[in-house]
Amino acid sequence: MRRLLAVLALALSLGAGPALARGITDAEAAALATRVAAFDAAMRASDYPAIIGIIPPPVLQRIADDAKVPLADLEAALAGQMEQILATVTLVSFDMDLEAAEHRELADGEPYLLIPTETVMEADGIGRLKVSSFTLGMLDQGAWYLVRTGDAAMVGILRQVYPQFTGVAFPADSTTPLGD
Repeated sequence: MRRLLAVLALALSLGAGPALARGITDAEAAALATRVAAFDAAMRASDYPAIIGIIPPPVLQRIADDAKVPLADLEAALAGQMEQILATVTLVSFDMDLEAAEHRELADGEPYLLIPTETVMEADGIGRLKVSSFTLGMLDQGAWYLVRTGDAAMVGILRQVYPQFTGVAFPADSTTPLGD
């Protein structure tokens, strides 16, 4: 037994052992539930700054740096774009099903979640559409952030800023017309 422990300790010290996985703690689960509820409320209230605030700050900073604009200008532009887009549609329903979230872990054992998300919207001339997607719930320095995984450009930036997500497969969005 002593020899087995010594071999295991040596393997771990050399990095040859598996990453130590961990689930999310009760405090982290509560913080995520609060974050999801705040995002849900922001969506329903069209609170664009709060919606933008769920994106990891390093991702926003990368976008601002790539566009060569100050972060505050980027956030204002994003809020303006959201307002224009959402002015052309009516949000019928929005639901992030935290109970059905898939708990996963990165290679280093850090947990993340894929949260099933359903948005039903209505637009003149198009009718009602249901978008079924997943939202990434990820920790950064102890805080939860949310990233839409169906946006290839956003996932690309996420992987640049957080290379530990390189190689992580995210499910595609699906859109279903619901008629008028």
